[in-house]
Amino acid sequence: MNFNVFNIIILIGIILGFLFSLIILFNKKLNTKTNRFLILTILALSFSNLQYWFIDTGLIPRYKYENNTILFIPFEFLILPFFFLFIKSYLNRKIDELKSIYLFIPFVLSIVYLLVRNLIHHDISIIKIFNTVVEYISIFFSIAIIILIFKLLSVYKKEHQFYDKHNVEIKTNWLSRILNIGILLCLIWFISLSLTKSFYKSGYYYLYPLWIGMSILIYWIAYTSIKQKKLYQQRKEIRKKTSLVIEKTTIIKENKENSETSSKIHSLLIDTKLYLDPSLSLKILSEKLHLSEGYISQLINKSFKQNFNDYVNLLRVEEAKKMLINLEYDNYTIVAIGLEAGFNSKSSFYTAFKKHTGKTPSEYKKEVRNL
Repeated sequence: MNFNVFNIIILIGIILGFLFSLIILFNKKLNTKTNRFLILTILALSFSNLQYWFIDTGLIPRYKYENNTILFIPFEFLILPFFFLFIKSYLNRKIDELKSIYLFIPFVLSIVYLLVRNLIHHDISIIKIFNTVVEYISIFFSIAIIILIFKLLSVYKKEHQFYDKHNVEIKTNWLSRILNIGILLCLIWFISLSLTKSFYKSGYYYLYPLWIGMSILIYWIAYTSIKQKKLYQQRKEIRKKTSLVIEKTTIIKENKENSETSSKIHSLLIDTKLYLDPSLSLKILSEKLHLSEGYISQLINKSFKQNFNDYVNLLRVEEAKKMLINLEYDNYTIVAIGLEAGFNSKSSFYTAFKKHTGKTPSEYKKEVRNL
């Protein structure tokens, strides 16, 4: 039996994967079509690691695997196809069931290959060569699916490059980070097969970095996807509740002597709720007003005694404050409120809120409620 700290870490990741899958499956709020694709992705990752873990620890004799006297299921051909379907569903893209079948052809072919190979050949050296070839095919297949997913995300971002007050944009940055890690794992997998494998005459030590990386990925995908989907749903609900009634903030009252142009800038931002657009910039404002960026920047500095970013963030902070003191928004996280107020991340929201109020959003909410 071969038990060490590395395969214990791998086992913990496997157990976490199964636990996450059960939690999602038996939770009515989480058990959605999108999350069922997530479950399948996590289970494919977990079973792939578990299969190798049994062999590495000696619970399944290695010679049985190499001679294929037990059926070795190539779960690695399922991970990315299920993740691809998860992302399509997550982005509210229609899933063509017929076309989706093509994603699983490599998995079916590899199963057929393993069954046929076991019937016609028992030479261990030949089997090892074929096993290696299948692993290389799996690596390049995974990279191809990752490229397809990047393309899908790119199209989605182009479609949502402009702020729409009626629709909430789904955050995709976390998906891009996961895909970058996926590419890194494919690279580690390739190096392990091509270089480091030759240094180990026995055991699967050369694959430990890959398996540990997959264990970490299991946790990250499961936790982050649920968190992001929940955040998206909360933002949709907040946007439905948020009144579109125009409210002039105290800023306009404090600047009665501003020029007609500065009032026009302020009115544009307030009346159209343009400050709620996280991508708002001087360039966008200059295109709408047909004025140069430099002129608008100088005017804002002179009229409102602050630069463009601080001025826009103040409007966003005021928007967030309205929601924080409103009991109707108690069921929503502070992060969701910050994003709906126009900030593009939790950190930028907290930084700006602290700068303009001297308190964190949580402190402000607690203080106002206790008055």
